[in-house]
Amino acid sequence: MQNKTPHVIVCDDDAELNSFIRNHFKLGGYETHQALSAKECIDKLAELGDIIDAITVNGTIASDRSAMLILNAKRLNKNVKVFVLAKKGLSEAKTRIMDYGADEFAVKPMSMESLINKVNMKLLEKS
Repeated sequence: MQNKTPHVIVCDDDAELNSFIRNHFKLGGYETHQALSAKECIDKLAELGDIIDAITVNGTIASDRSAMLILNAKRLNKNVKVFVLAKKGLSEAKTRIMDYGADEFAVKPMSMESLINKVNMKLLEKS
């Protein structure tokens, strides 16, 4: 993570949950950016480019074949780490989501501390 403030895009279509996750990342020292859809996430990533270190994405959005969020995100920023947070019923999509290039797949509920720790560890790997 070098000496710069890490940046994360939180992509979740539930605005309240999105805000909740972003607030926890802020407390963890991150600069946060909101996206409520795959398109918003890709637009934000295109705008901010390599400044973005990580994306957390709702599993439903990540598994949507038409959006192909993960593939497009990795094309725009080859170093971005993508973390998918899925509902229990979406675990059958894990293989497809990982094949798209996700760096981590977790089933909700997950503590925010665990999520931030996972993101921190993945970001340290690329340093």
